[in-house]
Amino acid sequence: MSDTREAPAVIEIIRFLQTKTGTLCRRPQPGDQIGFALSSRDRVSLTRQTIEAMDTDSGFDIIWNDGSDEVEARALPKDFHFQNARLVEVNYDVRGGPDRCICFGIERLLNLGYDYVGLIENDIVMQPGWFHRLMNLFELAAVDGIVCGAATVRSYGGRVIEHRSGYSINWGTGAGMILFSRPAAEVILQQYSKLRMSTGSIMRFYSRLFRIDLGLRTQDREGRLVQQDAPLTLDWGYTPMLYMHGFTSVGSIPSLARDLEFPPGHYLLNDYVRPERCNAGLVRRRSILPLGQHP
Repeated sequence: MSDTREAPAVIEIIRFLQTKTGTLCRRPQPGDQIGFALSSRDRVSLTRQTIEAMDTDSGFDIIWNDGSDEVEARALPKDFHFQNARLVEVNYDVRGGPDRCICFGIERLLNLGYDYVGLIENDIVMQPGWFHRLMNLFELAAVDGIVCGAATVRSYGGRVIEHRSGYSINWGTGAGMILFSRPAAEVILQQYSKLRMSTGSIMRFYSRLFRIDLGLRTQDREGRLVQQDAPLTLDWGYTPMLYMHGFTSVGSIPSLARDLEFPPGHYLLNDYVRPERCNAGLVRRRSILPLGQHP
């Protein structure tokens, strides 16, 4: 029987990846410019709830990218007056599907010179204080020696690898509510065509990287849990791509955002992360790693 040792801790593997790729921690600095690309298409009631929730905080800019057909929806960017957030531009007729709109938003924010580049879809609402908590996630990760490339306050328990003090290390963070550091946003934009994954490929990725089992299962007609290799939308590839480039995705503990259109149990999600998960530790099952085998 060959000798074995316990798999290295997740945070040790992350630090190894950072050393290998040469990524460096950068805490938010005074004067940093933070911008969000808000995407909308019709659904006026949902959009209004999203922008009202965004406007409870200040310190960031918004570029509004709209692909609406309805007259009321197209008028909303002019009719709504932000009190705290700063609306810097509105782009109409941004169409071509979700990924086209996402790439348009990231590229536009990068071209405008923002230090942090965010995405928010028009069916998410955040609690007051969400923006301060979001920026603090980069700080909390840096204290642990982690290079945070993407942060979110829309935190799902089903996307967490490990719960730490005030934040979680995630295996997935979608496009609905996310803030990238500028270098991480550049990676996502440059690699966007390579983000395609399935449930099978994403499970294999994290099995190799962290020696964890994501346990992505669905129910068959008899109610039995089975593993199916189902295709995923491109935003499921954000976090794996960032890990490959030495960046980590983190989430807030607790979650400060919720979905308006889909319940948290939709598809591969589950409930939002609650306060008691702070410092709860590893979520996923680890495997044994043979001696001499490195992540």
